[in-house]
Amino acid sequence: MAKTRAVAYPPTEWVPASPSNYTASNRPSSYPVTHVVVHVTQETYADTLAIFQNPAKKVSAHYVVRSADGHIAQCVSERNVAWHAGNWTYNTRSIGIEHEGWVDQPEYFTDEMYRQSALLTAAICDRYGIPKDRQHIIGHVEVPGASHTDPGRYWDWSRYIRMINFA
Repeated sequence: MAKTRAVAYPPTEWVPASPSNYTASNRPSSYPVTHVVVHVTQETYADTLAIFQNPAKKVSAHYVVRSADGHIAQCVSERNVAWHAGNWTYNTRSIGIEHEGWVDQPEYFTDEMYRQSALLTAAICDRYGIPKDRQHIIGHVEVPGASHTDPGRYWDWSRYIRMINFA
């Protein structure tokens, strides 16, 4: 059974990833946190959580945001290194946020998903002193060496960054 615990904002549900799917650390002492990486799951919310809990998958993110209502699960503590970016340097220096949906189905990018994700991202940026701009809040596709295309062409970056800055 998942427990509820709070971070600075918003309240999140604690749904831990398998310890086999992230690296224990002591960030920001061990690695500075300088970026937020935005992902799209290409899976349902429930399936994404199950993947993160499967020790054979070797993947995780710090947070998963549900499409329908913006509900957020935290899967990896921010002090630990989630395996989300496919690039060790970016994994160590970023917080990964997965968003339920598919890159070619913009109907998954709901108002409530954007709202809750923007509030979460703003809180993360405030906590680590990360500038709230596109140089520091990036898509998975922008990670050097990335083979992924998310969040895709339907992700509204202008809206998202504006919401983060007004949070």
